[in-house]
Amino acid sequence: MRFIEDIAINSNILLCMRERGKLVPGSRREGHNVFTVTGRNLLSKLIAWQTIAGTDIPFTHRRIRWAGVGTGTQLEVTTVAALNAPTLSDGANYLATIGAVSFPDPTTVRFSKVFGPTEITFGAAPVAVTEAGLFADVDPWSMGGTEDTQASGGFNTTLRPDVLNNPPVAYKTFEALNKTSDFSLEIQWDFRF
Repeated sequence: MRFIEDIAINSNILLCMRERGKLVPGSRREGHNVFTVTGRNLLSKLIAWQTIAGTDIPFTHRRIRWAGVGTGTQLEVTTVAALNAPTLSDGANYLATIGAVSFPDPTTVRFSKVFGPTEITFGAAPVAVTEAGLFADVDPWSMGGTEDTQASGGFNTTLRPDVLNNPPVAYKTFEALNKTSDFSLEIQWDFRF
């Protein structure tokens, strides 16, 4: 008898706001987010070698690097191509660098980002954050569907955090969190293999 095992990747997200380190009541949001076509493409290329020889060449050097939030909403489907209504994280960029990566157990990777009180909100008016995305450091579609290219000893990271239509690896919509300059917004994505 043969058993067939599906390899599933479960991606979960937790968002909450804090005021001076304490959880703001009613600000916790959690659930499963969609793993987009861009994310699936990343994983398929990440686990394989393009050539196996004296010098092994990977298909990609892309890695999760960015987080972004927005005030829009759209269907959570694998074909999500960008945040619906991205907000600036620092006044100039729509994406912010991930703050930490950890491994809570041997089959889970956690990406964390804390947007501080002076990020996302730049005045007295609250920002109703309703969507979040996780992004890799290279957009293969902007390169004609090819992978990242080596440039002067390093790898070209073509994803620009100042551009609002970057493709997410993972995407989630949720009930609005009213971010003000009094609060930090904490986001954690867990990918469980």
